[in-house]
Amino acid sequence: MLDPQDEAYDRRLAHHLVALYYQTEEQMQEEHMDMALLKDYIAYARTYVTPKLTEEAGQALIEAYVDMRKVGSGRGMVSAYPRQLESLIRLAEAHSKVRFSNKVETIDVEEAKRLHREALKQSATDPRTGIVDISILTTGMSATARKRKEELAQALKKLIQSKGKTPALKYQLLFEDLRAQSDVAVTKEMFEEALHALADEDYLTVTGKTVRLL
Repeated sequence: MLDPQDEAYDRRLAHHLVALYYQTEEQMQEEHMDMALLKDYIAYARTYVTPKLTEEAGQALIEAYVDMRKVGSGRGMVSAYPRQLESLIRLAEAHSKVRFSNKVETIDVEEAKRLHREALKQSATDPRTGIVDISILTTGMSATARKRKEELAQALKKLIQSKGKTPALKYQLLFEDLRAQSDVAVTKEMFEEALHALADEDYLTVTGKTVRLL
C-alpha cells in the first residue's frame, strides 16, 4: 500500500488528529459544571421532587430482582437479597429526581440496574471465579472461599483421625502432612483457619505449637 508524501496533506491530517485530543481552557471550563450550581440543583431535587413509582417501573424492578436471583441459583449461590432490591428502588428514585420528574419510569430503572451492576463488579466479584457473589458483601467471604475452607477443615480432621488415638500432635508436623496430601497449595493462614474451624466444633485445641484432641 503506497503512502505518498505530501506535506500539506500531512499537516492537515496531523492538525485534525491533534484537534481530537486538544481542548482550549474555555472548552474545558464549559464541560465542568459550577459546583455551587450543582449543589443547588441537588438540594432542589431533594426538597421539591418526590417521584412516584409507575406500574411499568414497578414491574421492571420486580423482573430485575428475579433475574438477579436467578444468576446465583444455578450455582447454589445467593446472588441477591431483598436489600439489593431496595437499593435498586432508591437508585431509580434518585435518577428520576435528577431528571426533575414526578414519576419513576423504566428509564430510571435501567440506569439503576447499570449503576448497581457496576458497583457489584467492583465490590462483590469473586477474584477466583470472576463471578459476582453477593455473599462477599454480607459475610466478607465468597461462596467458593467458604466451601474451600470447609473442605480443608474436613481434610485436616480426616488426617488427624488417620493417625489413631493420639492425644497430642506437633503443629508443624501436622501442617507439613496436610500440605503433602493436599491437591492445592495450603498456606499457614489456611491451616490455622482449618484449626480454628475444628476448635469451634470442640474437636481440638491449640496450645503453643501443640494440637490436642478433646
